[in-house]
Amino acid sequence: MSTDTATEEFKPEYWQWGHEADKPRMLHTMIRIKDADASIKFYRDGLGMKLLDRYDFEHASFSIIFLAFEGYEAGGAIELTYNWGKDEGYTHGSGYGHVAIGVPDIHGTWERLKSLGYDCPGEVKRMVPGAPNLAFVKDPDGYMIELIETRFKA
Repeated sequence: MSTDTATEEFKPEYWQWGHEADKPRMLHTMIRIKDADASIKFYRDGLGMKLLDRYDFEHASFSIIFLAFEGYEAGGAIELTYNWGKDEGYTHGSGYGHVAIGVPDIHGTWERLKSLGYDCPGEVKRMVPGAPNLAFVKDPDGYMIELIETRFKA
């Protein structure tokens, strides 16, 4: 397998993140999940992300699922990796903190997630006067997701 892309055939279906970039940018973060359908429901229905792609690799018994608020070009996607046949959950270790997602209507998002039955520890809060509100929710695998208000309401 060559690592020199100049000598290979160009296949645009493998270049979701673009093929003419001239500067680095954040593309995605990956987390491992134990239930693909439950995780897609959380990120798509609960948070409003768009399902960009799902790739199933039968030869290696895993799937990767990409979701984002915009398309690939905007960056900031999440990659969910589902390892087939792994029924037990993953440990998050002592290094994982959270994934932060900006939401214009934090109270509406918070209420929707609670109504869908997701674990929303704590309450919507402001850490210091004049700062945006924030809140936390756990995805189906227990990963902490921080919601940060991105629209100021006077």
